[in-house]
Amino acid sequence: MKDTKRGLETVELATEGLLAINRCGLQGKLKVWCLQFMLIPKLLWPLLVYEICSTTVEAIEAKINKFTRRWLGVPPGLTDVAMYCRKAKLRLPLKSIVEEYKCGKARLLSMLEDSEDPIVKTVQPIIKTGRKWKVVEAVYETKECLKIKEVIGQTQTDPKGLGSSTAKWWSKAEGKEKRDMVINEIRLNEDSRRVQKAVQQPQQGQWTNWDNALQKSLTWNEIWHMAPLRISFLIRSVYDLLPSNANLVRWGKKEDPTCPLCQGRQTTEHVLSSCKIALSQGRYTWRHNRVLQELAAIISTAKGETTLPNTNALIFTTEGGAKSWHGRPVRTTNQIKCLLDGCDDWDVSADLPEWDSHPSIIKETRLRPDIVIHSASTQQLIMVELTVPYENRMEEAHIYKREKYMNLTKELENAGYKAVVMPVEVGARGFVGSSVYDLLTKLSICGNKRTKALKLLAEIAENSSRWIWSRRNERFLHKD
Repeated sequence: MKDTKRGLETVELATEGLLAINRCGLQGKLKVWCLQFMLIPKLLWPLLVYEICSTTVEAIEAKINKFTRRWLGVPPGLTDVAMYCRKAKLRLPLKSIVEEYKCGKARLLSMLEDSEDPIVKTVQPIIKTGRKWKVVEAVYETKECLKIKEVIGQTQTDPKGLGSSTAKWWSKAEGKEKRDMVINEIRLNEDSRRVQKAVQQPQQGQWTNWDNALQKSLTWNEIWHMAPLRISFLIRSVYDLLPSNANLVRWGKKEDPTCPLCQGRQTTEHVLSSCKIALSQGRYTWRHNRVLQELAAIISTAKGETTLPNTNALIFTTEGGAKSWHGRPVRTTNQIKCLLDGCDDWDVSADLPEWDSHPSIIKETRLRPDIVIHSASTQQLIMVELTVPYENRMEEAHIYKREKYMNLTKELENAGYKAVVMPVEVGARGFVGSSVYDLLTKLSICGNKRTKALKLLAEIAENSSRWIWSRRNERFLHKD
């Protein structure tokens, strides 16, 4: 007997469920929650039990994506990478039904193959998933990939460094642990496929070049407290789908792509960071000062170093296993040497009207750092220079500000001061640069306190940019 009819019934069940959710009077984000935690789990059971091919599941996901885009308030052209990719700079808490289907089939096959029941092992049931994706081949290739990874050994895959984390090896795993390794590898392969797709998208895949921006991972708790328009703006701004004049021309909705303020080509980047009229009217300065105000308040609360135990280091072994030793213990972020160590008379000044003025040694120069942390007893100066650039220009802004203050640093050192300049960036769309993370860490602002500070800075930049976007076609009148 074939399960073709079951596949059609599952598609019909998905369609009826989506229409039922769409008819209810809830907000869009609540409809997405109902989809993720009510409808998709309901669909996964027949997809697991019956022999439904992967193309049918892809058709179901296409319907799900259509309604999800509508409920989130984004254009129908938004790529599915934006919704499901875990490596995207804006990570949404959404599950892909295709990925869950593949993981479920792989888990079922692994359980049958590893069963302790001799009858099940003898029968070796065949799980059919169609011709496009075959679970038997996928699981076999995944297991071989895990074996090859063990032969290669542990490699550095993130900025933490080699030896900062432990690895699980296929030869030492048993039972459920092996199944979990297979499932995790399948998920990694699905995510790699999404990243490859994003790299090929010149407009919606721009985030793949944001090397200096930290990932923003939204949770359902955060989404509950976000207005629908804010969710829509955040997603559309990241994937360059805001209705700028350039996009409206691309979509056939308008003929003139010029900016009504400066007559340049009005793109999302132009509105949020490059319009000359918006710059002259102080819109970008206003956003910069709002972020600077909060950053200065965060720095002023910096305390001394706190001690935490070392994390476990990786055990290194010589060839043949004749000798083994522990690597150097990994220092936690709180144990990194604090820039404020050695004295307790630090003063924080900011280039804002309501803050204390900079030290006289800084006033005598032509440059005005955004924040100066000064110690008179030890003659130490920490200069923090904030930039709120478009995310794809973070590295360029960092290099420019570092070179700009290089001569000032030398002048201060010649005058007997110990000077440090730290350029930091907070993206115009609310993505905090890694330089801000490093600054807070070096000031011993770590853990939950650092996480809250980064979220607050990102939220201020995002809200300010949303206001700038809402006034993109308005020219402010100066009062005489």
